[in-house]
Amino acid sequence: MRKLTVLMQTTLDGRISTSDGRFWQPFAWGEEETAYLNQTFARADTWVGSRKLYEVVVPYWEQVAAGTSPDSDVQNSPASLEFAQLLGAMQKVVLSHTLGADPSTRREIRSGDAVEHLQKLKERDGADIIASFGPRTLGPLADSPGLIDEYLLVIHPAVLASGPRLFDHLTRDLALTLASARIFDGGAAVMRYRTLDAGAP
Repeated sequence: MRKLTVLMQTTLDGRISTSDGRFWQPFAWGEEETAYLNQTFARADTWVGSRKLYEVVVPYWEQVAAGTSPDSDVQNSPASLEFAQLLGAMQKVVLSHTLGADPSTRREIRSGDAVEHLQKLKERDGADIIASFGPRTLGPLADSPGLIDEYLLVIHPAVLASGPRLFDHLTRDLALTLASARIFDGGAAVMRYRTLDAGAP
């Protein structure tokens, strides 16, 4: 069965954005950090996301891949260009009730039971799956035992007074074990946690 890894960036207090949906500043991320995460994306062939994260993430990186992004720093970053190519080649599965399918972007839309959709996706042949969700979407998925195999969390040296927290909508405890950790000079820490059976000793 394919491995499903949830990848998200958070602050020290677990927030995924400010209250108005923006990233915090300063955002401790650059060439070395991107190259490190590219190793995970190179082992995957599918990205799954909620609609809001899809709309924030994918069109931006499509511009980078096409060379049309106005962000010159990103266009001049080999690691960012590699990431754009890796993401562009992946199948995108979006959990949404409003978006339509778009073959030109390798986008599939799934509505209804998200747990069932992801379980079937894991049972397909293929490489690893990387997923990114806001807390409302993540809650019931994280509550489903055995569905998510890993959490790859990028933790930034910032604390926000308000904003959504990644695990706000869980209804049961999670048991995790640290699989790897990488701390960067810019201040971000990339922590990989494997999920455990909460009932195991």
